[in-house]
Amino acid sequence: MSALPDYNEGPLSLGQLREEARRLLIELLDSRRGKKVLILDPRVSGFLGLLAEVSLLKEHGIEQLLHLSSEPLGDLGVRNVIYLVRASINNAQHIAQQIKETNRTRPGAGLEYAVYFLPRRTIACERIFEEEGVYGDIVAGEFPLGFIPFDYDLLSLEQGSAFRELVAEGDRSSLYGVARALTRLQALYGGAAVLKGKGTMAAAVRLLLVRMRQELGREAPVVGGGPIDEIILLDREVDAVTPMCTQLTYEGLVDETMQIKNGSVSIDNPSGARQKIALNSADKVFRDLRDLSFAAVGPQLGQRAKSIQSDYKTSKAAERSLSELKEFAAQLKALPNIQRHIGLAEAVNRAIAAPAFRTRVSVEQSLLDGHGLDASAESIEEMMCNEEDLFVVLRLMCLLSLTNGGVPKKYFDALRKEVLHSYGHEYMLLLSKLQDAGLLVKQEGGKGNYAALKRAFRLLVDDVDDKTPTDIAYVFSGYAPLSVRMVEAAVKGPGWGVGEDVLRLLPGPTFEVEQTTDDKGLPIEKPVQDRKLTGISKKRRVIVVVFIGGVTFAEIAALRFLESRPETNCTFVTATTKLINGTSLLESIVDDSITAANSVAVI
Repeated sequence: MSALPDYNEGPLSLGQLREEARRLLIELLDSRRGKKVLILDPRVSGFLGLLAEVSLLKEHGIEQLLHLSSEPLGDLGVRNVIYLVRASINNAQHIAQQIKETNRTRPGAGLEYAVYFLPRRTIACERIFEEEGVYGDIVAGEFPLGFIPFDYDLLSLEQGSAFRELVAEGDRSSLYGVARALTRLQALYGGAAVLKGKGTMAAAVRLLLVRMRQELGREAPVVGGGPIDEIILLDREVDAVTPMCTQLTYEGLVDETMQIKNGSVSIDNPSGARQKIALNSADKVFRDLRDLSFAAVGPQLGQRAKSIQSDYKTSKAAERSLSELKEFAAQLKALPNIQRHIGLAEAVNRAIAAPAFRTRVSVEQSLLDGHGLDASAESIEEMMCNEEDLFVVLRLMCLLSLTNGGVPKKYFDALRKEVLHSYGHEYMLLLSKLQDAGLLVKQEGGKGNYAALKRAFRLLVDDVDDKTPTDIAYVFSGYAPLSVRMVEAAVKGPGWGVGEDVLRLLPGPTFEVEQTTDDKGLPIEKPVQDRKLTGISKKRRVIVVVFIGGVTFAEIAALRFLESRPETNCTFVTATTKLINGTSLLESIVDDSITAANSVAVI
């Protein structure tokens, strides 16, 4: 596995965030003296590895790492048991059951239990401990983890259930974590002059940010002087179409076909063993390839390999200077990385060469173009009859719904019945939750707003050159993600670059305010009036784009491409509640009992 990226390379030196998270973790571990066992929620263990190595945990007394279960604990050889888990009712029930069973089977063990919830403790979890009769056995606390740096320009809260809670269940508790993380980000790097947003959740986060700044009073982050010029908040609900589409960049397709987890992917090596490959900017080959259209990856890898081979054959070491030898040695060192990515690209190529994949992309293109509705519905039904992957089918059904203002009545019930017939009636609740989330609904008069948005934001671009693109639409081979089109329009400022009538077609309120202070130095906000705050300036602005509900790798690639255009004059840092694709987004809506098999392995 390759090294971690250089977090300090970007405009915000995100290494500070990682060091702060490590410090909080060490303080948590050291709060329990002596040797201890650390029990982790499986969905915490993966990203914890980005913050702390196993050796660091051992330095602070951790003797064993275990996954959370309801089974009684055996002879651990230590007295202190620390739980580090997400604040969920299911986790609280597992902890209570494990403690009860352990106390029953080993009454004289004298174990001391400490439970730390992240990002914060909840009344619901503590009530479960009380009802199960274990509250007196537990020291409860919280691990206020904020943004986790995944790369020099990428932050995630790793709140995998945020979209389901916010959109399908109406639970807004995760927004507190978003606001607290943004408040901490501005405390470290300085307050942003301008705050923009679109969507109901974005507006709720804005109100929380105001409240948190007011609670801090004169200690609130100073606006101006720091590197952050602007924060843009976007609800995933504002653009639900994009994650339902198949990402066609290199990193996006690796994620679609193998699912990137915690910045790495596992594949079979030539000997047949599983090999974990880290995917971040520390791998210079991957850094150059990750945001390219997959069509351009093969030629790039071939050209690099041939160049090194040619240099090797023609080299005369005795005639080279020391600097030339050093450069040549660096090239040779890159050869294993090139070979690794050739193998990874070949695995992706095998997956996308399947007829089912070609059908999937063809149906997507037809739905995005707005034609062939009948043929698309028939293709989706045929895929179900062939028992293609359920979540691929559901993504296409959601895309059909989102691009047509709902599924036409003549297809709605038939497609849903076919899902239950082909995959099992246990997915009835999932279909209901998709309907609650507005992702898969029946068409009730009119075809929705997608056609108007497609024209207003120029979402479809003809004749995209995959190898030398000139527009962000290359990331989906002709479809420009609406979310990034909005950012593209917004950075030209002031405002959102489109009329109010267009913005009203999208769900939720729109806002643009200046974060400032009053005459007493207390934090307030006011409408943006000065064009210098959001208009074109000579200074290259740093903009943090926050996706509430998740962001895809294709959207991140589109933002990086936008950043590379000289007319943009901005550097972007992407922040999100979770790195997603359409499949993982839909999986998050399924009950834990169905997705338990997808839990991340322990570090």
